[in-house]
Amino acid sequence: MSDWWTERRQNQQLSDLQSEMSYARSEASSLRSQLSRIQGSLQSRVDSMSRAFDAFVELSDLRQETVAFIDAAELRRYATRVLSAMAAGAELPAAGRPVPQYWLEPAVAALVSLHAGTPDEEAVSTAIKLDERRTSTFLALASAALGQRHQVRNEWIDAAFGVPSDDGTLTRVQRVLWTTAARGGFSAESLDLVVRRLQAAMSPDGAWLSRLESRGSTTARPRGLKGTEKQDDAWMRLSRVRDAVDSILGNTEAREPDPNLTADATEPDKNSTAALLRLLISEGSEPERQTLARIAVLRSRVTGGAESAETLSDSAGKVDALLADDLALAAEPHLAATALRVISPSVLPAVESLAHTADQPGPSEVSVDSGTQTVTIRKDGPDQLQLAAAAAAITSRVGGPTARQLAAPIGFLGAGVLVALGLGLLVHWFWIVVGLVLIGIGLNSYRNLRTNLAADRARAESEVTNLNDRCTTATTTLTTYLDNTPTRRQSITTDLTHLRTQLTPTT
Repeated sequence: MSDWWTERRQNQQLSDLQSEMSYARSEASSLRSQLSRIQGSLQSRVDSMSRAFDAFVELSDLRQETVAFIDAAELRRYATRVLSAMAAGAELPAAGRPVPQYWLEPAVAALVSLHAGTPDEEAVSTAIKLDERRTSTFLALASAALGQRHQVRNEWIDAAFGVPSDDGTLTRVQRVLWTTAARGGFSAESLDLVVRRLQAAMSPDGAWLSRLESRGSTTARPRGLKGTEKQDDAWMRLSRVRDAVDSILGNTEAREPDPNLTADATEPDKNSTAALLRLLISEGSEPERQTLARIAVLRSRVTGGAESAETLSDSAGKVDALLADDLALAAEPHLAATALRVISPSVLPAVESLAHTADQPGPSEVSVDSGTQTVTIRKDGPDQLQLAAAAAAITSRVGGPTARQLAAPIGFLGAGVLVALGLGLLVHWFWIVVGLVLIGIGLNSYRNLRTNLAADRARAESEVTNLNDRCTTATTTLTTYLDNTPTRRQSITTDLTHLRTQLTPTT
């Protein structure tokens, strides 16, 4: 007894020790994991600080190079102050020292003269000769931001926007010019030019009808016949397209320039007119442009920001994707209306096809399937012979009990009588009980058979009633559809005429 107790205590101690060791291993694993994370975090911080220090050192060296461009930097600050003063209606600051061969100097002089109403054509010409695209972009966007859309010249938009790439990708400048034109920053002729360039770059098969249709809504109509599904669906879609077009073009905000076109916003959106003007001014002259771009990257690295400098040639996305986004923007009526103008030539043929399908004449007859028979439905009602044949086919599946169905009940009844009378009277009374049980099973089987047959007859009668109801409903629907054909066709013609007017560009 003493040895058993000692062995039990030792086993218990070993079990406790094993549990403690398991817990210690778990704690050690957790500590190693935490230590690994801390080391990784510390290493990441050290690497980040090292990169920031290297960037700071390189930044200090690059700043020495910018000393030679002090006048250019002062010109950029002057251009920014000029835009702010014009936007605020304040007195313009005095110009600094001239910076030869820098397009911004004559461009600012040209902008000042345009704002004063006395255009300096020599300054405009000089700036364009130095850098046509940047000058055109600057003058167009600055004039738009200052509410001087009448000063924007079509040739500036032509030079600034250029031609989209073959794959339909737009630069940031092209996107901003697009949105500025859409918001009323330029003249109608300039907007037409942008629309034509976008139409040349978009995909003609970009599912524009479906995209436009998704903006519309229409009153639900009762479900029609299978034979008129295509016409009904096309009519419904045509109504949704009209509703979408009306919701876009009916927004009166899009008929006036967007009041948010301003050059002095404190935190402008990345793709706004003001933001692009700031980027255009800050990128510097040709000799210092790469240095300033590198300085911007290094500053971001020091501050922990994104290590990529923004440029005028940054991609803004594909034309098709941007059009689809603008088309769905209910909160941006100017962009939605312009997107609709761009896709209209591609949408109108699809609308014509949709109206043609919707205007197809209704069928003179339709059919109702009973499962085994087809009943033809005309305006005067269902074909009575076919309806009678279909009803007969349904009821013929149910009749009286067959010999095979009666075999089991009769077998049990016969066996029960034989057992009760034969063995019960001659051998033992117990067989009478057995015979009665068999007779009961036979009677119950016969009762179940009659119940099932009655249920089958009821189902058949219900199917016949349902078939008659379906035929009556189909007759009523077909009659209503054919009677309403003039009204339906008039509605389709009205919708198509309205859409043609709205989607056809005015000359």
